[in-house]
Amino acid sequence: MSHQSFYPLAGDNSETQPVLFALALDNPQQRNALLDEAMVRLNAATAMSDALVTAQIEPHGARTHAPFAEAIAILSRDAAQLMQIARGVSAR
Repeated sequence: MSHQSFYPLAGDNSETQPVLFALALDNPQQRNALLDEAMVRLNAATAMSDALVTAQIEPHGARTHAPFAEAIAILSRDAAQLMQIARGVSAR
């Protein structure tokens, strides 16, 4: 019998409700799927970061690059939380 749980991925601050949940099954395939999803998000964050560095975007205001930085932060945070979930599931 497999165990399963919903794990909330936290928002940007403690006042916001989680908007994404990961269903984690206690089996090797699910752990691998969680780690694969984390890697996809890390790769996306890396690609966005590289694009931002090399694109030479002209600033039009103080927060021109803020949406990119926020997207990178969200992808990185979600990847870290997915990896923690995978580790927690495997520790059961």
